[in-house]
Amino acid sequence: MNSSLTSHLSRLRGLIRRHFGLLRSAAACGIGVAGALLLVKELGGARSIDDWLFFDLAKIWFWALYLSAACACFGHLIVSRLVDARDRTPFETCALSLPVGLVAFVLGMYAGGFIGLYGPVFAVALPTVMLIAGLPQGLPMLRAAVAASMPRRGGIPLLASLFGAIVLGVLYLGVMSPDAINYDASWNHLVIAQDYAREGRIVPFPGDWVKNLPHLGSIVSAWGFMVPGLPLPALHWMMALHLEFAILVWTLAGVAATAQALADREVGGTWAVLFLFPGIFVYDSNLGGAADHHVALFAAPLLLVATKALRRFDPRVCALWGALAGGAFLTKLHAIYTVVPLVGLALLQAAYVALKRARGDDDGPEYSQIARGLLLAAGTVFAVMSPYFISHLVFFRNPVYPLFQNVFTASKPAVKDAAFLLNTIFIDWRWHPPAAWGERVRRAAEMVFTFSLTPHATFIYKFPVFGSLFTFELPFLLLLKDARRLRFAALAGAGAIFTWAFSFWVDRNLQTFMPMLAAVTAAIMVRVWELGLLARGGIAILIAIQLAWATPLYFSGKDWAYKDRIAGTLALLSSGIEGRARAQLRTYREPYLALSDSLPRNATVLLHTQHVSLGLDRPTLHDLIGFQGVIDYREFRTPRDLYDRLRALGVTHVVVTPGVASAPSKQEEIVFDAFAASCKVAKKTFGGLEVFPLPDAPPPAEPPYRALSVGIWGYADGLYPVEALSTCEEFPAELEHFAPPSRSAASPWALLPEADAVLVGAGVSIAPDANGRLTHDFQQIAAYGGFRVLLRNR
Repeated sequence: MNSSLTSHLSRLRGLIRRHFGLLRSAAACGIGVAGALLLVKELGGARSIDDWLFFDLAKIWFWALYLSAACACFGHLIVSRLVDARDRTPFETCALSLPVGLVAFVLGMYAGGFIGLYGPVFAVALPTVMLIAGLPQGLPMLRAAVAASMPRRGGIPLLASLFGAIVLGVLYLGVMSPDAINYDASWNHLVIAQDYAREGRIVPFPGDWVKNLPHLGSIVSAWGFMVPGLPLPALHWMMALHLEFAILVWTLAGVAATAQALADREVGGTWAVLFLFPGIFVYDSNLGGAADHHVALFAAPLLLVATKALRRFDPRVCALWGALAGGAFLTKLHAIYTVVPLVGLALLQAAYVALKRARGDDDGPEYSQIARGLLLAAGTVFAVMSPYFISHLVFFRNPVYPLFQNVFTASKPAVKDAAFLLNTIFIDWRWHPPAAWGERVRRAAEMVFTFSLTPHATFIYKFPVFGSLFTFELPFLLLLKDARRLRFAALAGAGAIFTWAFSFWVDRNLQTFMPMLAAVTAAIMVRVWELGLLARGGIAILIAIQLAWATPLYFSGKDWAYKDRIAGTLALLSSGIEGRARAQLRTYREPYLALSDSLPRNATVLLHTQHVSLGLDRPTLHDLIGFQGVIDYREFRTPRDLYDRLRALGVTHVVVTPGVASAPSKQEEIVFDAFAASCKVAKKTFGGLEVFPLPDAPPPAEPPYRALSVGIWGYADGLYPVEALSTCEEFPAELEHFAPPSRSAASPWALLPEADAVLVGAGVSIAPDANGRLTHDFQQIAAYGGFRVLLRNR
């Protein structure tokens, strides 16, 4: 027995010796966990854990990294099957895998949204399935890519990486808090995500044309609105902003991989060249919840894959390019700036190869392979975009609604002259290029070289912010040997600028293909650096001037209301010191949240002369002409007409911002103001927002209104049927046609007895007797800086 006990003790001692290291590690873990729990208990007494913003940010970053890993690993499954391993570096593989995986993720989101699966369970399950499928092969790919991205030596690559890391940190400070949400995101991009998450499915937006364009970024943000663990709306908004920031980081990987491929050199730090295009720090080209930087993710990979596909028109590589192009178009139609020049160069290359074959040169792909490659690329684009086309065909009888309503004449809902309104107001006429094609081509060709020096549609700064290095580095190409691929890429970049300048002069849209320009710029820098000491001096001076100009822009931080976004982030972070981080989070967009809470769950809201609604978590319509097809004030002549239309649309509540923005036509102003005045119901105010329910009883039926106009710009003094006041004052001057009055008089006030409403311009002198009649017979129902509206007492 003693020998048996001795044997057991001996084995136990051996076991302890063999696993002593593990036991020590476990004991250390226990001590650490116990200490952490004790520290939390003690510190939690001083400040509630709910006010430790760190944990909210940790959850946000966990989900952002989880989605990134899922997309990268699943995308690797696709890329590894379409591009031969010998034709891609580990870094290129990683840079291509994320955007491809993101396209697959969004297609999965479409599928789940169509059958109503949206919710926390689906939000966790979809990336988990992708991660399980792709992790075995994806993890080694991620490790290899990280190793390949690290600077292998000091000097310029390390300095560039340090610069990039610092500036990236500054950029993050400007996008971390809800203060970063820009105007368009609070109108449509994040509102789409808000509505999808609330409804649990993909729904149409009949009352807003913009929301029915392709919005891959909004699908991604909808996932961020559904993930568990984020109890406040502001945290979901921050989740969307962090997803956009994560996509920017992957965009930097695409820039670096493409630059290395174009330079045919593995050089670190090239990703930082993107920050020499400082427009990304300036409103409204910066990160803020909109779609520009989502579509920019695809720009550099599209260029990279194009350089591979055009060698032999390999059908598999062409399919990969088609998937990326389809993803770009599924994000924003402005992907046309990147895709069109690449398609044009592909067709030229195909024609060149065909011509060589016709002359007896067989060193190139067969005709059939070229045709298969081009057709497969086009087919993949349409396959990726098919969920958008099919859903819009079902929702609106038009696969590209709201576009081409003059072609798809069965489009629903629609208003008269929809195509004209879309092209004039929706696509703002102020930034159209010249109408004459010859002049348009000339200006576009000129702007290829001047676009970065002459601002166009900008909000904050009226001086150059985009970055001019691409333009000023082009002459270096004349000095470089063996740079055919780099010259091809530079031509594609110039083609993107030309396409932008040929179509629509809005500077923020340059961000959609800016990574392509950054990759070309970085590759040129690398090659010029090898030309010798004098060449290095020249390129260094050029970079230094651009950097000196850009440095103040990195810290500008202003939004459209000149509010400092970086200061907002610091205020949110410091609020935790006083134990009010959660309280601070509840203040963001507080009027919209309070208004939303005041409404029944089944409410449908009309927004009058505005469309911002993030935080108003109910279905909304708006009535802005040129941006929707459900409300046309040209059809309304009395308040009853408007009431009946709103009832037919299911509107239950109306939101106005009194005195802020007048309607685009005087007809709309009169009809809506009279309608609002007729709604004798309780009105509530939340900040600058006033809301009232649609009354159960309609306004009385009346004859069409007649309005007296006195001192109103564009209209002669006199009496008008209200429908004659329908001129949209958002049109260019040459399209504003003001009708003459139906009746006029030497003194317009003599027509006052016949008027149902009166428009009086600012500064109009009113005789005492006319003023007395106005005061007695009319009530003022609206007032703006240039005019006021009065309605006859009933």
